[in-house]
Amino acid sequence: MKPFSILASLIFLLACAGAGAQDYPTKPVTIYVPFAAGGGTDLSLRMLEESVSKHLGQKIVIVNKTGTATIYQVVTGTPDGYNLVVGSTGNLAAVPHNPGAPYTRDDYLPVVQFTSVPALLVVPGNSPFHTMADIVASAKKSPPGALKVGISPSGSISHLAAIQVEKAFGVKFGYIPHKSNGDVMTAVLGGHVDIGSVDIAAAGPKMASNSVRGIALYRDTRLPTFPDLRTLKEQGADISFGFYNVILAPKGTPDRIVSVIHEAFRKALEDPVVIERSKSLNLPIAYLGPRDARRAIDQSYDTFGKLLDELGLKKK
Repeated sequence: MKPFSILASLIFLLACAGAGAQDYPTKPVTIYVPFAAGGGTDLSLRMLEESVSKHLGQKIVIVNKTGTATIYQVVTGTPDGYNLVVGSTGNLAAVPHNPGAPYTRDDYLPVVQFTSVPALLVVPGNSPFHTMADIVASAKKSPPGALKVGISPSGSISHLAAIQVEKAFGVKFGYIPHKSNGDVMTAVLGGHVDIGSVDIAAAGPKMASNSVRGIALYRDTRLPTFPDLRTLKEQGADISFGFYNVILAPKGTPDRIVSVIHEAFRKALEDPVVIERSKSLNLPIAYLGPRDARRAIDQSYDTFGKLLDELGLKKK
């Protein structure tokens, strides 16, 4: 091939690649949720679905496909903006510390953080516990581990948060792992555990019906919808955890495409309908752009790495 023909071909290919990014999106965008439907991450994304689709100019299709392998499959896929995934505190700050984790922080691009779902401790509605003081008093009178706490998988954020409660109050719980916060709530409702460490999306409806009782929020401030629910800080423990949710794209996704996705979410988070929905669902909006989201992920990664080391939970 003559030099001129080679140059012309390269120019043509570059022009096509540029046009692809400029035209994005030309078809629906799939966003994978690596958790079961009905949890805080899933509900956080679904409350944005209509507004994001409007601002993106194409429908977003939400697919629940549980497991960290989903994150790996998406972030190592084609970086064209048509397959995205939601990352949250556990699978971005804790899981990558496991040497067997299928992905690292270098494999993805944070596009936008959209919510931070409050976590809390709950008990059955007929429990004798009404405050952290009640739980602590019972734990100190009982053999270590006698009080059973339902958590999502061992080493998860709900587990680490409950361990921090143990340390703060000088008590020892027994832990019953479950696959999801929804399963923990089932165990709480059935009286199979004394306490549940869950997110507000799983617990909120049951708290509203008084079938479970909220004991303490892992949060700096109270929730407007449950104004009587006190924080751990108000009850003697300086602990604050939440389940942040971030849209992730594969590394190598063009800046133009990342910008388009980010702007669609940013505008949706300013939508009055979405804001009201977030309040009614107890899913506080917590917007961060790409750089700030990356900074927040790195900070929480370091924090949980130190905690896992301290507790001897980091896998070798």
